Amino acid sequence: MLKEILLYPPLQIYFATLVISILRYGKYFDSKLKYLPVLLMYIFLTELLGLIINIDPNKNPFFNDLYARYNFIIFIVYDLMFFGYFFYLFWHYCTHKKNKQFILFGSIAYILAFIVNALATNIIIDPQLYSYNIGVIILVISIILFLKENKNTPFFTKNVLFWISVGLLVFHIGFIPINILYSYSTIETVKMNYILPKIHLALVFVTYGCFIYGLLRMKGKLKA
Repeated sequence: MLKEILLYPPLQIYFATLVISILRYGKYFDSKLKYLPVLLMYIFLTELLGLIINIDPNKNPFFNDLYARYNFIIFIVYDLMFFGYFFYLFWHYCTHKKNKQFILFGSIAYILAFIVNALATNIIIDPQLYSYNIGVIILVISIILFLKENKNTPFFTKNVLFWISVGLLVFHIGFIPINILYSYSTIETVKMNYILPKIHLALVFVTYGCFIYGLLRMKGKLKA
C-alpha cells in the first residue's frame, strides 16, 4: 500500500503545492490567503484517505462491511470547505458591490443546495452531484467577475490570486463534462475508463501547477 500511495501522482502535486505554500507563507501571511496552507493540508489528507479506502476498504474509519468501499462522505465535507473558502476569498477581493452581492447570494444558494442534496440522498453511497455542480457554477462565475474586475490592475499576472483563479477556472470548466460522464453515464467502456482519468489527472496538474507558479512568481506581500 505504501508504494501505491507514494507513486500516486495527485498526492505528489498536492504535497508539492502544500510545501511551497508554506515556504512562501511570509508573502501572504497577513492576507485572506493565509488559510491556504490549511486548506491544502486538508485536501492532501482527504485525498490520501480516499486513496487508502479505495486500495483497502477495510481501513475505512467511518463504515465497515457493506459500506466500507464508499468514500463519498469524506468528500462532502471537502466540498463544503473548498467552495466556502474560495467564495469568501473572491468575495473579499472583489470591490464592486454587484460582484460582492452575487458571490454572497451565490454562497447562500450553495449552502441551501448542499443541505437539500444531503437530505434528499444517501450521503453514504451517493455523491452530492447537484450541490457540487451548483457550487462549480457559482465559483466559475465568481472567478470570472474577479478577473474581469482586476484585468487592468498593474502587474496583475504577478499576483498569486490571478494564477489561483486561472488554475481553478481551468480545472472546473474542464472537469464538468468529466464529472457528468463519471456520474450519469450508464455505459462504461475500456476507452472511457482509460481516457477520463488521464484528462482528470492533467487538469489536477495544470491547476496546482498554476498555484505553484503563482506562489513562486508573486512579488512583494499580498494585500490584506
